[in-house]
Amino acid sequence: MTTTTKKSTDGILDVSQIDSLPLTRLHWFWLGLAALAWLMESYDIGLIGVALGPLQHLWHLSGTEVGVIVASGTVGVALGVLPAGRLADKVGRKRIMVLALLEYSVATVATAWAPDWQWFAALRLGAGLGLGAMFPLPYTMIAELSPSHFRGRLTGILDASLSIGYFMPPLVALVAMRLSGGLLALHLLFVIGGAGLIVAFLVGKYLPESPRWLVLKGRTAEASAVIDRLSASAGVLTRNPDIRSDEPPTPAKESGTSILSLGYRRRTIMIWISFPAILFMFYAIMTFMPMVLMRQGLSMGKADALAAIIMGASIPGKWIESWLVERWGRKSVIVSFSVVAAFAAMMFPFMQGMLGWLLMGLLFAFFGIAVDPAMKIYTAEQYPTMMRGTGVGWAEAWARLIGGALAPYIMAIWLARGGILLSFAFVAGVALIGALAVAWLGSETRGIPIDTRHDPALTHQTLLSAKS
Repeated sequence: MTTTTKKSTDGILDVSQIDSLPLTRLHWFWLGLAALAWLMESYDIGLIGVALGPLQHLWHLSGTEVGVIVASGTVGVALGVLPAGRLADKVGRKRIMVLALLEYSVATVATAWAPDWQWFAALRLGAGLGLGAMFPLPYTMIAELSPSHFRGRLTGILDASLSIGYFMPPLVALVAMRLSGGLLALHLLFVIGGAGLIVAFLVGKYLPESPRWLVLKGRTAEASAVIDRLSASAGVLTRNPDIRSDEPPTPAKESGTSILSLGYRRRTIMIWISFPAILFMFYAIMTFMPMVLMRQGLSMGKADALAAIIMGASIPGKWIESWLVERWGRKSVIVSFSVVAAFAAMMFPFMQGMLGWLLMGLLFAFFGIAVDPAMKIYTAEQYPTMMRGTGVGWAEAWARLIGGALAPYIMAIWLARGGILLSFAFVAGVALIGALAVAWLGSETRGIPIDTRHDPALTHQTLLSAKS
């Protein structure tokens, strides 16, 4: 069967046909490339936890110096994530994604030869800039390349690569110590991070630019070529001879709106409340679970092992979330997962013995971390293509500032002063605030073409009509 690539009445390529295409092998291939980029990112972020002990022994670091090293990467991420979204809107998602991969991979390899802790901290700050820039891009790209009824599923599967990547540094360190031992093993950990350079090459060569963004920039022929590839992969040959490479560029239609303008303010407020609240559950588990388990009487080794098992629950959690998010909808998954995670956080301090801590910890991680991909795709769906990168970039930056820095700081103080019960009650309360924000301020976006909400005048009833 032969069809033609559709153009709208004003001559601009109709990219909305992406929404109705079936899921193809090409989608899975592109998903794999994006997952590799996130896998290398989470590996890089997880390195500091493994390297900190040997570095402290090597350079005889004080507590303040350890704090500077730990904070340097986090500060870099916070500085890198904010401009990345806006740059992605201006110069392209793919270009910023490749540059971010190159930057943090080179900085990570260079860290292996840092002569002292000051150089080490400076290079981690540099790597953090690229890591921050990378955070919002893979799921923004996949959202714009995916059919409407598969965006949430693909984002959930993609997000699982982050959880897998966080487990890699301890495993690589174990192998490296057995093969070489000592300082050489530490060097190998950071050199392996250079594999991101290979991923950058693969992404640059095989992952296309978003056709939705290309059309906004007047690059219609390039956008048409991407849609033709997708259609051919689905068994539908598309070709329109009217679309030529020398077609005059059609400038992007700027509406003069911003993420805080009247049409988007409600959505942005909802995201800025819920995203940090939900992300905080991840940081609470990843940062404090070993410490909490040691306070319950476990040795360091047992606490680390149990915390790793608890974190591992997020991987199948995200796989199941990727299925539920297309059946229940984004709002239902975000609200229900957050409420169950809040319940688990409240109950955790009352558990006795390793079995009780394990069961409630698994429940907390399964729902509290697996809700992340639903929140991410929901965020990307709040804004039109012309400002999606900016909207997602601000959301990521705000979430990591509040949910990744301020809230964990408060939790650390309450853990020291008020104990486990008060600190986990804080986690539960923050999670419930996030769930309430989505339930009260959010509109369902499941199955709706991603740019249906381009017009801020669309009401909730209009969105429901478009869905049906």
